[in-house]
Amino acid sequence: MTSLAAPMTPAVTTARRARRVQTVRGALLLAFGLVLGGLVLLAFRVPHITVSTLVLLLSGFLILDALAAAVPAVQAREPWPGWVPQPLASLAAGLLMLVVPYSRWVGVFAVWAIVSALLDGSKRLVVSILSLALGIILLASPLRDHALLLLAVSAYGVIAGALRLFIAGRASRPAR
Repeated sequence: MTSLAAPMTPAVTTARRARRVQTVRGALLLAFGLVLGGLVLLAFRVPHITVSTLVLLLSGFLILDALAAAVPAVQAREPWPGWVPQPLASLAAGLLMLVVPYSRWVGVFAVWAIVSALLDGSKRLVVSILSLALGIILLASPLRDHALLLLAVSAYGVIAGALRLFIAGRASRPAR
């Protein structure tokens, strides 16, 4: 009995893995944006939710993002120069946010957003432009109200996460 399914070539396997990684990272970013936005809004009513708690959430997201990008590449034994920079940037930013003073978390997250945009580059141009814009806005912003900056980061998470999911979904459809 013969199978009518197309053979799994290395290119098809790599494309599927890339879609799966983008789906996981998009869902993670979307969930992060929604949770962060909800916590920021809740913080206005419940003052016990401090900026430190929200920064821990940011740090946790960055570390999970690093794992979501690295684990599939390690499992597939892909050459490391192609996949290491993105997870390394996320991991470094996530760990750095745990040790820098809370007044500096905006700068760390802004640099991560810019580096992430440059590393994603042409793969997901719209998401890269959004990340670059967020990083520049966070660095150049005269605003130092952490609640408003966290709301901006939350909006970025929702929009960029939805875009990543949309792009991954479009890539999984067969060409017509």
